[in-house]
Amino acid sequence: MRGLLAIFAAAALAAAFAGDAERTDGEVWNEGVEYYRAGDVTNALRVLRPLMLSKSHGARAAEVVAAIAHARGDREEAAAAAQIALRAAPGDAKANRNFTRAVDGLAAERETKHIEAVIKAAQGKDPGAMLREAVYESRRLLVEAGGYLTNRAERAVALSDALSRRAEKLVDVWYPLREAIAQSVTNEEQAATIVAQIEQAQAKTKAAAKDLSDMKSEAYSAMSDAEHDFTRFLKLVALPPLAVDEDLVAQSNAYLDVEAVNGREWQQDALDFTRSFRAKFPAWARNYEQQAQADTNKPPFTAEDQAKISALATELEKIQLECCEKSVPPQQLKACDILNEIRELLPKDNSGGGQGQPQSGGQQGQNQQQDQQQNQDQQQDQQSEDGEGETQGEQEEEPPEAEEAQGQEGEEEEKPEDKEIEALLKKAQERNDEHEADKKARMRKAPLPPNERDW
Repeated sequence: MRGLLAIFAAAALAAAFAGDAERTDGEVWNEGVEYYRAGDVTNALRVLRPLMLSKSHGARAAEVVAAIAHARGDREEAAAAAQIALRAAPGDAKANRNFTRAVDGLAAERETKHIEAVIKAAQGKDPGAMLREAVYESRRLLVEAGGYLTNRAERAVALSDALSRRAEKLVDVWYPLREAIAQSVTNEEQAATIVAQIEQAQAKTKAAAKDLSDMKSEAYSAMSDAEHDFTRFLKLVALPPLAVDEDLVAQSNAYLDVEAVNGREWQQDALDFTRSFRAKFPAWARNYEQQAQADTNKPPFTAEDQAKISALATELEKIQLECCEKSVPPQQLKACDILNEIRELLPKDNSGGGQGQPQSGGQQGQNQQQDQQQNQDQQQDQQSEDGEGETQGEQEEEPPEAEEAQGQEGEEEEKPEDKEIEALLKKAQERNDEHEADKKARMRKAPLPPNERDW
């Protein structure tokens, strides 16, 4: 409300100094009233708006402006003008009634207009890509929320306001997502369940923004809940190309043993994205084929490539599941290789990234991976040279008991139905031995450097 008053005050001063400096407030008031009585509300507002700052006639001018604005449906101006009139006479019953009428329902109206504007601005955008940006931003906020209170008081207050505003922008991401899901899900009961979950997640994000604004210690916990919600819905919404990109990010971080994000292991995130990919891929592939038939500019997507991707995804899930269960995952690098192979087999659709487009966020993720790979090659060289000897030494000092344990494990798994898994394990072990012998080559093959996390 203070912002609106400042706007009206600036406009009033500009108008007053522009043409009414030589006239008395009474003369200006009489002119405005004449216009008002004649039904010329446009000129009445032009004359009376600057007069609201007058000490002698400001309250009366504000009362008329509020009445005109209310009749025209401009509740914002009506509320601001009614507030000026009330401040001049706080005990006046009529001024109180006018102000109450002006502000009644104004907050809800503002919220409705805001939601409509947010949804309109998001039209044509991929919900998955929007969610991915929200995931990264929520992780950045989570990191910053954990330490901003350690600053000096004035600095902490400034950071609190800035973090709160960023969190409020994250609240807006849920509006178009809720709209998109409500339109895409035909089952009303299922749609209602999902919408209810989105509203709960949105409430948590709002709570995080408020806690940050109030400088509460609970802000970190609230931001943690918001990050979990954004990540969970990203796994549900992401189309196959985007899911593969995020899968590769998570799998690379797992391979490089990057610190867990918000209490979740990267390997589990990678497995979740793989399962999301497998669940959506058949329908997505059929939809892409239909679009390719109607649009000859789209690259083809052969049945052979689709079958190969399905087989690779099945193999990938088995590997990632094993990596989640074993304390020393044996095939994380192979999982990265499979993900890169899947990405190469997916059609490179450059026709656009609107909502529902198969390649929506995938191409952007691929470009990001390429940029990160260039940075990695420069940074990993030094790390490889510094740590090569130490890593090789550690492998040479592996106790015989470990080798025996590995042999016993192989004997236990030597069952007919597990022959395929055993072959994969042996192959992965051979590859790991090869890469351990050359640390530099091994690190260069990793898609992400250690300091380039996905937030």
